Amino acid sequence: MAITKIVVIAHIMTDRLFAEDGYDVEQSADNLADLQGEIITEFLAREYPETEVYVDIGIHRTSDRPSNIEVEAYVSEEATDQALGEELQNRLARIIVDRTADYAWAVKAGQA
Repeated sequence: MAITKIVVIAHIMTDRLFAEDGYDVEQSADNLADLQGEIITEFLAREYPETEVYVDIGIHRTSDRPSNIEVEAYVSEEATDQALGEELQNRLARIIVDRTADYAWAVKAGQA
């Protein structure tokens, strides 16, 4: 079955961003959300060019979510391909970790 829509919900937990003080957490979280959105959108556009893609990245102050990223791959208005959703979730999580590991998105306090 063809995938008609992919929905990605990502969560950034600001209390997990840094192990040390000295960062502008709010600005860093905004930068990270923008970068994650670009990474997700570019990947899905390349892998599924004809598919509608929806990406929502929420920024939360506490770690109250079991997963940082959730993916649903729709094959119709209501039916999803759960196996593909899980595969995409795992692939995107690895890509995001790899592409954000350099902390280029992080802002030191007083440098915003």
